[in-house]
Amino acid sequence: MKKFSELALVLASAALLLTGCGRTKLTVSDHHLKADGLAVVIKGETNQKKVSYQIDDAAKKTVKAQNSAYTVMVPVQTSKQTVHLSAGAKKQTVTVDAVKSLGSYAKIKQAFDQGLVLTKLSAKDQQALMGLQKQGQQLKADQQKIAAKVAADQKTIAQKQDPAAVADLQKQAQAGAKLKAAAQKLQQQQAVLQPKLVQAQQAVKDQQLPATAKDGIHNLQKNKEFLLRANVDDQKVNALAVAVPVKVMKNQAKAKDFVLKFSTLAAAVGADPKDVLKQFKKNMNADKSSQTTIKSIHSNGVTFSIGLSADQLYIYLLK
Repeated sequence: MKKFSELALVLASAALLLTGCGRTKLTVSDHHLKADGLAVVIKGETNQKKVSYQIDDAAKKTVKAQNSAYTVMVPVQTSKQTVHLSAGAKKQTVTVDAVKSLGSYAKIKQAFDQGLVLTKLSAKDQQALMGLQKQGQQLKADQQKIAAKVAADQKTIAQKQDPAAVADLQKQAQAGAKLKAAAQKLQQQQAVLQPKLVQAQQAVKDQQLPATAKDGIHNLQKNKEFLLRANVDDQKVNALAVAVPVKVMKNQAKAKDFVLKFSTLAAAVGADPKDVLKQFKKNMNADKSSQTTIKSIHSNGVTFSIGLSADQLYIYLLK
């Protein structure tokens, strides 16, 4: 009887051990992830072949585990996201921080494309063009003011013969004549710059952004020396990523072209390009070790996260 009891105890212990070995394992490296790129990566371990996950109320998806490890990519969005993971009966929940939109794709494209054109003009022509643009904006604002005053004077005169309104109407007519003369002069000045502007536009035609951007994460530009990827949702840009070969940065002429394009992109999302380049140079010079990350840059609410690999430099733009 004693031997039977001992045998039962051994069998029970073995059963417990086997039960423990058969338990589902599902872990996550972090339950709260901060957005730091186009997407965040959820990492963990499991003893199951697959891990299912659901982002908020979207459809469920699965990823395969390799050597007991799994990864789930979650594109960043302008609202906080909750990711539900499951493997067998085991469950985990991870939250992903929201980002602010960098701006509408249309506005970023317009600013970037125009900025590229400016890089192909001389400093003198750039200054002249920007001056003409300001004059044009001022003339448009003045025209709207005159039109509003004329409409008000005409309304007053229609209701009653007001001498003050009649006098002001004549004053606005004179102002309108001067405005017309100024507009003609502006057109003449623009005509002088037009051939140079057309030449500059042709020079950067292949470097300009696509007319439209589809939703999701995809390339906007890709060649051997420059890669620009975007996370787009409903024509709003959630994040951008730039990748450039390290060897490009070691070539003076190619590095100059990259700096011009990068500063143009920085300006297009609302950052101060001069400040960004100053910080970028300082941070790169300060960290010449083998680290894979460089101190982030901040300018006008935009964060530039910098990463390094053996042959690539990565820069992520987020708000």
